[in-house]
Amino acid sequence: MTRKNRNYKPIIKKIAYSRINYLLQRAHEIFPLNKPLANRYTYLASRYSQRAKIKIPYTWKKRLCKKCKRFLYPGLNYRVRLHSHRGKGSHVSLTCFECNKTTRYYIKTIGD
Repeated sequence: MTRKNRNYKPIIKKIAYSRINYLLQRAHEIFPLNKPLANRYTYLASRYSQRAKIKIPYTWKKRLCKKCKRFLYPGLNYRVRLHSHRGKGSHVSLTCFECNKTTRYYIKTIGD
């Protein structure tokens, strides 16, 4: 008795990756017109990434709120601030207007 060949996982991951990119691009395009639909697209994209066990691309990961999981569109539902602190370290802070969650991305200094 022979076993079935299970080489379909890379295909599933490739399909899921392309769907995630497509959904997040559509969410970016449609957000000013229809916010609930854009948030639904981000929910579906996160579900695809969980099911296929792949990461959301770095460029899009920063556009999702870590607390409320909504799509972040600059100027409409989140604020970007640059903070420069000598001792603590400089960082970019993103504040979601939906849940007031502040996410900080620290900037590495070269040579200090």
